Parts: sequence; structure tokens; C-alpha cells
Amino acid sequence: MTAEAPMSVHDVDTDFRPLISPRSIAVIGASDDPAKLSGRPIGNMKKYGYAGRIYPVNPTRSTVQGLPAYRDVRDIEGDVDVAVVVAPAAVVPGAVRGCAEKGVRFALITASGFAEAGADGAALEQELREIVAGSPLRVIGPNCLGLVGLRDAAVATFAGVFESGEPLRTGNVAFVSQSGAFGTFLLGDLDALAVGMSHYVNTGNELDVTVAEVLEGLVREDDIHVLLAYFEGVSGGRRLLQAAREAHREDKPIVAVKSGRSEAGARAAASHTASLTGDDTVFDQLMREVGVTRVFSQEALVDAAQVFDARRRPRGRRLTVLSMSGGGAVMAADTASDSGLEVAPWQPEWQERLAAVIPAFASPRNPVDLTGSMITDPSLMRSALATALENPDTDMVVIVVGNADSFADPLIQAVSELYATTDRPIAVSWTGGTGQPRRRLRELGVPCYTDPTRAVAALGALADFALRRPLPRPERPADVDVDGARAVIAATRAAGRTTLDEAEATALVSAYGIPTARAVVATSPEEASAGVAPGDRVVVKLLSSTITHKSDVGGVRLGLTSPEQVAEAAAEILDIGRRHGEESPRVLVQQMVSGDAELMLGARVDPSFGPVVVVGLGGIFVEVLADTRIASAPTDVEHARHLFDSLQGAALLHGVRGRPPLDVAAAAQAAERLSWLIADLADEIAEIDINPLLARESGVTAVDALVVLR
Repeated sequence: MTAEAPMSVHDVDTDFRPLISPRSIAVIGASDDPAKLSGRPIGNMKKYGYAGRIYPVNPTRSTVQGLPAYRDVRDIEGDVDVAVVVAPAAVVPGAVRGCAEKGVRFALITASGFAEAGADGAALEQELREIVAGSPLRVIGPNCLGLVGLRDAAVATFAGVFESGEPLRTGNVAFVSQSGAFGTFLLGDLDALAVGMSHYVNTGNELDVTVAEVLEGLVREDDIHVLLAYFEGVSGGRRLLQAAREAHREDKPIVAVKSGRSEAGARAAASHTASLTGDDTVFDQLMREVGVTRVFSQEALVDAAQVFDARRRPRGRRLTVLSMSGGGAVMAADTASDSGLEVAPWQPEWQERLAAVIPAFASPRNPVDLTGSMITDPSLMRSALATALENPDTDMVVIVVGNADSFADPLIQAVSELYATTDRPIAVSWTGGTGQPRRRLRELGVPCYTDPTRAVAALGALADFALRRPLPRPERPADVDVDGARAVIAATRAAGRTTLDEAEATALVSAYGIPTARAVVATSPEEASAGVAPGDRVVVKLLSSTITHKSDVGGVRLGLTSPEQVAEAAAEILDIGRRHGEESPRVLVQQMVSGDAELMLGARVDPSFGPVVVVGLGGIFVEVLADTRIASAPTDVEHARHLFDSLQGAALLHGVRGRPPLDVAAAAQAAERLSWLIADLADEIAEIDINPLLARESGVTAVDALVVLR
């Protein structure tokens, strides 16, 4: 578990419309020279035609770039929705204090030199926190690039991408990034791909406003259809999950890159935006849970943006591949398999229809290799694509062509005309050549790539989003005993401990209805032997909150069947406890429970995402194979079962080589109950580990549990 990241100054629901569509913008520290960094925000707003009120704040000038200037933001007569602070770090606190007193809604701090720069900068940032904490003012940054709202021409930024060439095209894609420069790289890429942007917000150090909050605000804008995000660390992860669920309900995909996965990347993130990168596995699996498309490169981010911006949704995962290259067709088919898509042969009837319009030596199966004959007869593609779109077994189409531009005109015409007749997703891979065909297709709204693997991977991401079913809202089981669980914790704390012994841990999980083995606590061999019923097979364990791995010190005896055996084992183990510092040692006499396999359940409070539950193969497998799945807590039985079924070793759960299938439904119910335990008591519990959870053909039993309090 990582150290806990600094949280937002404000943990409130904020109306982000004044940021997304500002009616007035002040620039504090504005220069009269539009070429300077501090002059660019006003210069860019004038260039793009911002129609709102612009208020330059500069105590040394009466006008700035032809606009009346103000000595102080508090001197402005009208309301101010957004203030962009382009002053040096040392004077930023005073400027932000003025914004708070003026009633500015959002202040964007562009200066660096705060928490990312060491102790002095961190102290300066803490001063900002104290100013903002006592005010409704929301702060973006420090270390951000300003605001880009292309929809309203609110281009209040010094980013260089706006300094040259034609204005960037306006569209329906919004991008929120912790990194400023990385975001501007992407803006240029997307513009070159004919993907229009509506907004770009760079959150920088996230002293206050987080990526998750901005996403939440942007999701609620009707004309924003696709959201892109770049993370180095996640603050307010529960809010991110909430925003993602809302986005999925509104059919608005979120595509995210998260860096800082490696040790070196984590160090760079810490020095760059002062973020703590957090547990990447938790991020990855929770993003899958809520329908966020996670990608791992700038290239993949823009690839996904293209296909999502087309606003088409496949009805299934069946992909038709039309290629002028056999090799390209194979690459497309391989990537389809990796991306969860199906490239299945067409039904005989449709193969016959396709064979009637393509050369005899071309394959009418799927993938369809149209061969180089397309160069001499470009009508082949029109006929093949038309047939594919008539085939009810085609959910999506990828077209693989390349090189020579000489046949581009009829091909572009055929693809674009047929594209306009269908709502099925189509992507084109056009490799080589001058690049003009790709640009023309993109201008016509057809997603176009330089590599068949990229085109198919983007379609796979589209299918994952479109076909994902939202999870139902979890409902707490009616028989959980919250008060009983809290009483166990209170008794442990009263004893001056933060780690529960096994008896306490068993009582805690039992309070939430997780099946446990029958057990008694004993302080003497006589008490221990009395806990054995006729026909019992029991285990005797050292009961300790400080020795977590009891077998390592000889504190476990298995398979005991008589009171005499139990008494002898208890005497030995009590002595071991004394030798390891236990003043009043105790033993647990527990019924031995048989099982066909060992599973594990875990739960903890993640510093970014709050309570989560973990399932996996148990025993030594959890450490050797690390085959686990994670969900936000609470979760429901259906999703918990999906987690077990998605394990790499899931075949072991369903019976292999004559072994019986396990009761996965019972394991899922136990996981659901554990998820409610950590969700209900997240203020008390740091982590829970149930390993093993013994599973049988019917039922499961938790035979060992470790619980650590906060």
C-alpha cells in the first residue's frame, strides 16, 4: 500500500459550468506583449474570438493588449468566473487571496515551484491550501497551462500549440490531464487526425481540483461525446469511479492513460506533478469495472479517440476483415483475437454471394483477401464492402490497404459513400503512400490508421465499451451484524492492539455471515481438551496478534482426534507462546474442515480508491502466481462471481482432470459479504486477509483470517 496522497482542499460537489463555459476571465500578471508567456492567454483569446469579458490585471499598466487593465482583481467591477494567474510562485498566494475575496469561481495557477520543487515549494503550496480552505474558490494547479475551451473560444493558455498555424478545430472530444505539455502534444495529434476538441483542462499539482472532478463536470455537457484523461496519480478515486459510471450511463466513453507504472516512472511522476502514483493494479482493474478504456501510449489514446469520436456502436464482436494483403489480413485477425473480437468464416450463403463479386482466386472466407487486384479494379472493394455490410453476421469492418495513391480516389469514394449508408463501425488501415488518402478519409469522418493492428485494437476498445453491461447497485445483505463487528473491534482497541487475534478475526467475519470453522479459545491444556467432541478432527493454533505466521514458530498442530492429543499439543504451543513473549498465551482449538481447493479473500482501504475487495487462488498460489482480481467495495454477488471466473486459474474452480467443480457461488457470496464489511467499517479497518478460504462442491469455510485496524 502506498502512502496516502494529499486530498483535494474541497470535498464538495462543485458546479463546473463557470469553468467549462466562462462568461468572464481575468488574467492576473498579464503582459502587454502577446509573445510572452504571460501575454499569450489574452492573445490567444483574442485570436480565437472569445466573446466573454477579459480582465487583464497588471498594477503597472492602464491597458494590456488594448484592454483596460486593473491593479488588483478586487478592483474589477463585474463578476469573474475564471482567473488565470500567470504570476511567479512567490506572489501567487497574494493573488489567490485576492481571488477568494473577490468571489472568483475558479483560479488557475500556471506557476511551477510548489510541491514538485521540494520543501520550500511544499510550504508555499500549503499556504495556498490554507487560503483556499476558507473560501468557495476552487483552484486548478499549480503548475498548469491555463484553460482551453475551444467551444467558447476561451483559450486562456500560454501553450505553444496555439501559437502557430490555423486555429485548432472545434469538436466533441474533451481532454483532462495532470501533465500540461503531454496534453498539448495530444491536441496537435488529434487536430491532425481531424478530431475536434471542445475542452482541454490541465490540473497540474492538483492542490484542489482533480482530474476526476473535471471529468464529472464535463460528462454533464450535452455536446461532449468522448473524454480523454491522463493520470500520473489518482486523487479522489471514488469520485473517478462515480464519474466513470455516469459517463457510461450517458454513453460517453472515457479513455485513460496512467503512467508511473514502473519504479522509474513513479519517481518521474513525483518530481513532475508531485503526485503519488498509487497501486497500478488497483487502478487497472477498477477502470475495467467501471468501463474506462485504459491504454498505454499516446498513440493508443488518439487511436481510440478517432473511433469513439465517430459515435458508432457495434451490436456484437464479429469483425469482417477486407484486405488487399494476405499478411495484413493475418495481422488484423491476430489482433482481433487479442482484442476479444471474433473473425469467423462467413456462412456458406454469404460466402457464395461474396465469391460472385470477387476474383476466383480471392478467398471469400473471413478474413477476405482481395489481393492486389484492387489496384487494377478498385470496384472490388465497393462490392466486397457492400456485401459485408449486408451480411447480418458483420458487426464491424476493418479495411486493410496501402502504398500506391493511384487508386485512392475510387477507393475513398466507395468507402465514404458506403460508410454513410450504415451505422456499423468501419475503420481503415492505409499503410505507406503520401498520407493524403488517410487525411481525406478522416476529413470525411472515417477512422483511418497506419497499421492494421492499431485499427483493430481501436475497434476492440469500442466493442468493450459498447457491450459492457453496467453493474447493479449493490444491496447490503439483511443479516449482517454491523454493531457486533464494531464491538469486536472496540474490544481489540480496548486491549491496546490494532491487530486482531484469530479468534477476534473469526468473530469479526462471522458477524457478516462469512462461514467459519467451529472453534474455542483455551488458556490451559485442560480447557483445550474439553473443546474436542467425539469424532472431531481439530487443529490447535497459537492465538497471537503479534505472531501472524504461526506455523513458522511451531505454533500449529493438525489432525488431532482425542482429548489427550489436544491437551499435549496445547501444552507445547502455550510454552512456545511464552518463549515468544506472550505473557498470557492462549490457543485456538478449531474444527478441521476439508476442502477441495484453497481460495483467498482480501479487503483493504486503498489510499486513492477507498475500500476494495480482492479474490484469488489461495494458499501458496496467491504469492507465487499473484492470480487475483480486485473490485471496489461494496460489490454484488454477480460481479464477485465474474471476478472468480476471470482468474487465470479459473479452470481449477470448475473441475479439471476429474476434480469436482467448486461452489463458486458460495465463494462469491463470501466475497460480497467481505466487501460490505470493509465498506461499512472503512473508518476502522486497514486490511483483512482470509487465506485460505476452503472451497468444496458445496459451501466454503474461512479457516484463517488476519485483520489489521487503522
